[in-house]
Amino acid sequence: VFVETKGFSSMEENLRYKDPERLDAVFSAVHGSEDARGLIQRGPEAIANRVYANRLGNGNEASGDGWRYRGSGYKQLTGRSNYREIGHIVSLDLEGHPELAREPVDAAKIAFAFWDARQCSQLADLGDLEGVTEKINGPAKLGLSVRREAALRALGVWLS
Repeated sequence: VFVETKGFSSMEENLRYKDPERLDAVFSAVHGSEDARGLIQRGPEAIANRVYANRLGNGNEASGDGWRYRGSGYKQLTGRSNYREIGHIVSLDLEGHPELAREPVDAAKIAFAFWDARQCSQLADLGDLEGVTEKINGPAKLGLSVRREAALRALGVWLS
C-alpha cells in the first residue's frame, strides 16, 4: 500500500508520463515512441483509456472505462471487473461510482477486501513478496525492489 500510494500521498494512479520511452516500455498497448508521444500530448485520460482498453472488464478505448476505472485507492484498484467484484464484497456500487475508491474509509475497505479475495495473506505469511506483488499488480512485478524495502520497513514496525 505504501508503494501503491507513493508513501500515502496519492489515492489515484499517476498517469502523467513525460518520457515516451518509459510509457512505451510499461504498457504493451503503446506502440513505439511516436505513439507514446501522441498519448502524452493528449494527457493522462487518453493514456488511461488506451492502456486499459479491453482489459480487466473495460470497454474499448472510446468507452472511457480506462480513465473511469484507473488505479484508485490504497490498493490502486484498476479495471471495471475489479471495481464490480470488490464493490460487491464491500457493499458499495464502485462500478457506478468509481470515485468512491479514492475516499479514505472506502479505500481501506477495498484494500482489505482485495487482499482477502486474492488470498494474499498466505503468501505474505510465507514472506513471498513476489507472489503478493503478482497477485496485486500482475506478472510484470514492477517496482519490486521498492516494494521489498517498504515491506522490510513495515516488518520492522510489526516485529518491534
